[in-house]
Amino acid sequence: MKRSFLLFACFLTMTVTGLAATKYVGGDISLLTKYEERGAIYYNEHGARITGMLDYLEQQGMNAMRVRLFVDPSQAGNEDLDEGVCQDLPYVTALGQRIKDAGFYLLLDIHYSDTWTDPGQHSTPSSWTVTSALGDSVYNYTKRVLSAMTAAGATPDFIQVGNEVTYGMLWPTGHCYPNGTDYGSGTFANLANYLKRGISACREVCPAAQIVVHTEMSRVSNVTSFYNTLKNYNVDYDIIGLSYYPYWHGDLTVLDGLLTTLENTYPTKKIQIVETGYPHAYYPDGATYDLQSTWPATEVGQRAFAADLVTTLNNHPAVDGLYWWFPEANEYGIPYSNHVTAAWYNSGWWDNASGQVMDALFEMAAFLNDPQPAEIYIVGGTGSWILTEPMGRMTCLDDGTYVDTLTISAPVYFVFADGGPAQWNNDWTAFNSTYRYGPPATQAVTTGVQYTTAKRDNNCSYYFTGDGSDYLFTFDSNDLTFSLQVIEPLPQVTSGDVNGDGHVDITDATLLINYLLSGNGSSLNLTAADMNNDSRVDITDATLLINYLLEH
Repeated sequence: MKRSFLLFACFLTMTVTGLAATKYVGGDISLLTKYEERGAIYYNEHGARITGMLDYLEQQGMNAMRVRLFVDPSQAGNEDLDEGVCQDLPYVTALGQRIKDAGFYLLLDIHYSDTWTDPGQHSTPSSWTVTSALGDSVYNYTKRVLSAMTAAGATPDFIQVGNEVTYGMLWPTGHCYPNGTDYGSGTFANLANYLKRGISACREVCPAAQIVVHTEMSRVSNVTSFYNTLKNYNVDYDIIGLSYYPYWHGDLTVLDGLLTTLENTYPTKKIQIVETGYPHAYYPDGATYDLQSTWPATEVGQRAFAADLVTTLNNHPAVDGLYWWFPEANEYGIPYSNHVTAAWYNSGWWDNASGQVMDALFEMAAFLNDPQPAEIYIVGGTGSWILTEPMGRMTCLDDGTYVDTLTISAPVYFVFADGGPAQWNNDWTAFNSTYRYGPPATQAVTTGVQYTTAKRDNNCSYYFTGDGSDYLFTFDSNDLTFSLQVIEPLPQVTSGDVNGDGHVDITDATLLINYLLSGNGSSLNLTAADMNNDSRVDITDATLLINYLLEH
């Protein structure tokens, strides 16, 4: 036994690679803490005040958040300070810890500057004065940041090494053109070196994290030229990150064409839209493209853009991430004398004038849809019971609807998801699934009666009760129809009994660790493996199970 647990202890010091989710959706919420501190009032779709923003976003289907990091924002100019530049390491670590504790994936956006970086500015941090040592500065800073965040329980799942680096970073030495041409005293060779040194630190401290190299879409040719040049310099990264703002970058046909090109040119790379947005009021001054005839600068227009964007992205298998920029923008309830930003940003998910949530938010979770046939997942009525495999896969009819007859157990919570499994937290009001919008409904079904869900934003959760009769249930969202049978009670699940043999022992711990290392969970009861009931099976659960065995 001692030898076995020594092996487990050694395992616990290892990093388990790979991410559980297959797609990631959320927003860059870098100013959430400031808005909360200054008293911003956020309302949900029912007019009730939101008291836990991360919980609310999780309920709307979000599973990932992005946070930017500046080296020393106190050195930024007054104008930048007045527009939300405040994200130093302590601030980001605290917010990152909240995000991780809430069960989200975390994308860390390292700017390598004291203030904003974008295609028009990439100032070198004021304290990095030795030009010849900038590569070392990038490496040491990255390593220090990630070590501090990891120690605080805020380990990033994705790390963005630089922000919108289409024209380089750490100007003037890293200033260059996307095709590899030098700019003044700057060179692409310097940029490649800075990226490599930062990525090296990431791989050392956070080996499980995926590395993002982020560009913006000023011109499609710039994007393709940039990543081609990056390949020539053998820069090691995992994900192509893009900014896409249609009023600057063009309509969705432009994005669609670029994504196709990138998928064909870099078939081993994933792609994420790490920044996007569209106004619900006041179209941006000086916009390159006027798309108001397609998407008016209204709540309806903003929602239509979000829906159209998601539809476009879901046609591209390589795209696995989508982040709305600055969704938390909301000055409602804050005196102007204490504002977070001097100018209202009217492209977030809340109305600055009323604090009311915008409908665009309710389109985002559809990004998690997988183009594969719909699947059904079941959760038990007395605690979280999640099948390791879907109960059924729908048959597509000629009219585009999906239908199937399933055998499930009663009483159960019943939820739908296109593609990968939804997530639950023991409480049916808190599950996170593809079509989870608005308040879930509760209803006892009756034999032989057809039920149709309320059409409010694809609401899809029903509580089934009955004595084992056959029930017909219609899911009225995108015309999906299902016929169900309820025949027997759910099995009881013992926490820690991973193999379901009725005992919690060393075999269960071994199976759980093998699952974390290999990702093969076909023989596991993942609900029993979820020791802390956070709807994720990870190293924490393995630790809890081992501690339980040591104590018993």
